[in-house]
Amino acid sequence: MATQTLLHTLFPGPVLAPLLYGALLYGVRYLGLALALYGVARRGWGRPVDAAYPAGDDRAVHLRHEIGNAAGTVLVFGLVNAVLFGTGLIQHTQLYFRIDSAPTGWFALSVVLALVLHDALFYALHRLMHSRALYRRTHLTHHRSVRPTAFAAYSFHPWEALAEALLVVAILFVLPMHPLALLAFQTVSTLINVYGHCGREFYPANWHRHPIGRWINTSTLHAHHHATGRDNYGLYFTWWDRWLGSLDPARR
Repeated sequence: MATQTLLHTLFPGPVLAPLLYGALLYGVRYLGLALALYGVARRGWGRPVDAAYPAGDDRAVHLRHEIGNAAGTVLVFGLVNAVLFGTGLIQHTQLYFRIDSAPTGWFALSVVLALVLHDALFYALHRLMHSRALYRRTHLTHHRSVRPTAFAAYSFHPWEALAEALLVVAILFVLPMHPLALLAFQTVSTLINVYGHCGREFYPANWHRHPIGRWINTSTLHAHHHATGRDNYGLYFTWWDRWLGSLDPARR
């Protein structure tokens, strides 16, 4: 009873339900995908990423660090969801709830456009997080996983977690999306993020030389980023890294 009273005091009325729903949705999705890819990595499926990891890596320390930070990230994501839905701010976004109110084919196209837009916003934020002013204060939390596991996908400092959440909010203000399209976009996003940290590679060895593959981000590229702290700032694609000269020279 005391716990319920405290929750209603901190998150009154219509805010509590979207907070709990958002935290549960993000938490279950993250945990399920991370557990699956962690299990795949432990079984040795795929190829080991070819990053120059330092010796003496302690996987148990990484796991405690990553899962602990992820719990905070899930809470931040839930709080952003609570603000959007609990205050009515969601009504001012481009989210629509009748699937037939958009042209045929827009549902799928909106998912693709959200990934493209999110990749551009993520690249800009990621480069900013590596600036001298912000790296040690925020992004270093994520980079303490020099040899990350799949659970590192949500291992953020709370301020970085908030920035990550606001990227999605920004997309909702400019891109009409149905809630199920939003769910699909964020599920694909989380899956790619978890794969990028799992330490195993499933694309062919020369994928970076393929006419299509050269534009797709890989676990190998992101492992290099964690090992060196530079290059490969994209999330889904490599075009921003290629165009702006931040791709690992060995993969150009």
